[in-house]
Amino acid sequence: MTISVPDTLTTDNSEKYIVSIRLRSGGLSFSGYEPSVGGSFFYREVEFDRAVSFIISLKEFFFANDFLAWMYKRIHVICVSPIYSLVPNDYFLDNKEERLLDFSFSASGRHCLVDTLREQRAKLVFGVDEEVYEFCSRSLLHPAFSHYMTSPLTLWKRWSGAGLTRQMYVVIERKRMDVVCYAQGQLLFVNSYQVDQLNDIMYYILYVWRQVGLDQEEDRLYLLGESSSQTRVMERLRIYLRHVEPMEIPSETYLLGADVAKAPMDLISLLVCE
Repeated sequence: MTISVPDTLTTDNSEKYIVSIRLRSGGLSFSGYEPSVGGSFFYREVEFDRAVSFIISLKEFFFANDFLAWMYKRIHVICVSPIYSLVPNDYFLDNKEERLLDFSFSASGRHCLVDTLREQRAKLVFGVDEEVYEFCSRSLLHPAFSHYMTSPLTLWKRWSGAGLTRQMYVVIERKRMDVVCYAQGQLLFVNSYQVDQLNDIMYYILYVWRQVGLDQEEDRLYLLGESSSQTRVMERLRIYLRHVEPMEIPSETYLLGADVAKAPMDLISLLVCE
């Protein structure tokens, strides 16, 4: 289960690189770039054998790729998990986050972590498999763990603050859909859904649109997904909503390298917000 990294990344210059390991169900990605060198960003995707437990596949991947043990300027571990909750700072109690997670998800066997959303005065509480957390903590040098929704929430808040209308941001990836609504920088709604069919996607989007009270004529929906499914969803949504647009990747990220186009939105958001 080996992957190749660019020849420009070596043990001699790895300390100049910022790298990310994105853990998701059924696999992971490894990416990185040298901030001072344009076009240096690379992205590699790995699929695991689903007949084997995730932790065993993860260990095999680490043992087969020695570059994971190199010294880096910064290393992010991005956790893609539906087990998360947003808590306003006014209601957040220190040392109670694990109880909150257990109450919301019955998340036994998980290590509880907290991301700070400074611009939104809130905390994002999430869970990571305990074995996965311990293994990554031992195997990587000072990894920074974060939830995959943290960076998009930060980026979309900035985008929405510049607009006069309210916005819904939707990302569809691997049978998962994230839905977030903002009004001039104020977070209105956030949730993630498991989706298998186009009808599921349509139902959740239009249901949330109605529940939040968005306007069919004035407010805007920005959508990102695989090209084929994105086109079909947008065509259907335009029957009901006036402003449905593809979510644009920030133009400045393309300067990092062509592989940016392969990366998921949460990783792209991290590149922008870092």
